[in-house]
Amino acid sequence: MLAQILSLSSDHYEVHSQTPHIPLKLDANLSKLKWLFSRFEQKGCFFPLEEHILPQLTTQDVVEIAGGPGSGKTELLYHLVVHCILPDTPWKGLDLGGLNKKVMLINNDLHFNLFRLMKILDRRLRYLLVANSISANITEISSFINERLKMLDILKCTNCDEFICSLRYLEVAQNRRYVLMIDGILSFYWSSKMRMSYPTAKIPGSMSIVISLLKNICKNCNFPVIITRRNLVSSPGYDRSLLPASWRNLVTKKLELVFEGCNEKSSNITVHNVTSGVKAQCAIGNSGLKVF
Repeated sequence: MLAQILSLSSDHYEVHSQTPHIPLKLDANLSKLKWLFSRFEQKGCFFPLEEHILPQLTTQDVVEIAGGPGSGKTELLYHLVVHCILPDTPWKGLDLGGLNKKVMLINNDLHFNLFRLMKILDRRLRYLLVANSISANITEISSFINERLKMLDILKCTNCDEFICSLRYLEVAQNRRYVLMIDGILSFYWSSKMRMSYPTAKIPGSMSIVISLLKNICKNCNFPVIITRRNLVSSPGYDRSLLPASWRNLVTKKLELVFEGCNEKSSNITVHNVTSGVKAQCAIGNSGLKVF
């Protein structure tokens, strides 16, 4: 490998090596640095969110969680939200395994229940405290949960127009340092389609707007985007054909959830990471989702 020594002159950089002298102008070097940084940003950084089902997740990933009704999509969101908002430093000597990241959740399906999330947090904390023989009173636990919930913002949308307005707001909002989660990306698919003047089209125009806004948000927020999508029809093959190619290009990781049955204490589901081929068996109970 040729040894190179960079020296700075008043108006340009010069590269000294065994190759002939080639003066490099400062603006050329800056352009190269900008290109390198842009490549780094496009690749993204590792984001350690539930590595059992989302291995090698990066800050530039768009994760689609797909499944039929009752397959556990929202329950998986609770699980991921808890991981994000819990602290990355010990509380009462307990390592809670959190990331200490803010979450912005758009609730389109209106299935996301804040009281359910609080119950999951409460039960997990109590279990860890008992397991480690650590005492904490109700006031301390409630105060801790309320403090962590400040890391979560929830936007409720009841129609496609509200959803698009929310995305436009997030697109231009300053200091966007959050993990964006959307529960029900296609909640308004059929209602938007019925408003169309050309009902034979495969997708409503609003879907194209949503995809465009999500692309801009993904580019600027530098955190992963996690989206749930219910199956539009019973046939998976036909269901995929209803979605535009731009949507399939936007999604970088896909999880498919399948309901496997239930018992007295929990419901069992399989989480299949289509991208990596990893499958995880999970149980959903009073304390939330547990990955085996």
